[in-house]
Amino acid sequence: MLIPPVLEIYIVWHPDDGDGERIANEVFDHFHGTTFAGLVGGAVEVYERCAGWHGPGTPPRPLPYVESLPNRLPQAAITVVVPILGTRMARASETDLGWRAYLEALVAGADDDGSVGVFAVQVDAAAAAPGTVLGQLFSEQHLDAAAATSTEVLCRDLAHSIAGLIGDPMGGRLSVFISHTKRYSPDELPDYVLELVQFVRDVIGNTHMSAFFDEADLQPGSNWEEELVKAASTSGLLVVRTDLYSSRDWCQREVLTAKRADMPVVVLQALRRGEERGSFLMDHVPTVPLQGATEAEKRASIERALNQLVDEALKRALWNRQRAQLANYGFDWLPTNAPEPVTLLGWLKEQTLSPNRPLFVLHPDPPLGDAETSAINDIFSVAGVPGLVEILTPRTFASRGGQVRE
Repeated sequence: MLIPPVLEIYIVWHPDDGDGERIANEVFDHFHGTTFAGLVGGAVEVYERCAGWHGPGTPPRPLPYVESLPNRLPQAAITVVVPILGTRMARASETDLGWRAYLEALVAGADDDGSVGVFAVQVDAAAAAPGTVLGQLFSEQHLDAAAATSTEVLCRDLAHSIAGLIGDPMGGRLSVFISHTKRYSPDELPDYVLELVQFVRDVIGNTHMSAFFDEADLQPGSNWEEELVKAASTSGLLVVRTDLYSSRDWCQREVLTAKRADMPVVVLQALRRGEERGSFLMDHVPTVPLQGATEAEKRASIERALNQLVDEALKRALWNRQRAQLANYGFDWLPTNAPEPVTLLGWLKEQTLSPNRPLFVLHPDPPLGDAETSAINDIFSVAGVPGLVEILTPRTFASRGGQVRE
């Protein structure tokens, strides 16, 4: 299965700036991690630009949007450059005409190409001070200041910036719909849920994301049901799952709406006493437990959930970019997540199925388990297409030779 690359990330640093290699390794590990590994091969690649292209001390190899790749190799649909602004790069930009020209071309090429984003990491406060070359070139293109020292902030802010560059699913800024219940169980203090939700809002407020919170964002006189459904179908959904959450009708509707809209969903598991039965609507999504007794420990859990939500949003954006190419292979359905009853039934209601025509479904890895696949096939059988459905992932599709239909 050969499709053009979607996202290429280039980490650019001066070889004498020691933080460059560390940051490059952190970005490489994150974007080759489990969230993005399930996409079609080559969806995300991370490259380094450090070693001199024409000898020691010279600038690195030119970037593909500045100088075309050899042998007519295609440029990625999205190119992201992460310059590491350290003291050595700052000095080189002031004293070395070659380095200055390289950095100027890096920025100018990105300004002329809407598919290129430049998001700098400033590891030295003076490196990009006003009046310096780096300060002039990268005045408005920095990641969060904490990205220089925190892997979590670096990868979250970079993923969020890339999703904004792509403009999918929520445009330039990820809106986080905080889904919660206002009720509490006998084992929860009366203010436990609201205090936890307010804590989540405070953590989001310290990021580049925005939060949708019904009490604060629903305007007086608005159709609140319509507004909630609209928000759940156009935002990343962060479920604050406390004891009574799964039993509340509106909480269930918000999750169902987000899933059927193929939006990213992450659960912050904050149970105290437990649940009587849970809800089948709540499963099949990433879950992060709320851990620890101290405020710092709980904040770390919330940040992990938000990081996962950002990654899920970017995965969706990348899959949507691949979806148009993959449709040419003859797939009938290309969901961002593996099929489950609530999403499958929503899709089936919109289809006109032929009892003799095979159906082919492709979703990102990992594949469903045997029992899960059997249950999904049972639903297809009830819908009138018994034994004619293949549910594949990029890896299983490749293993069968990369062919769907004759």
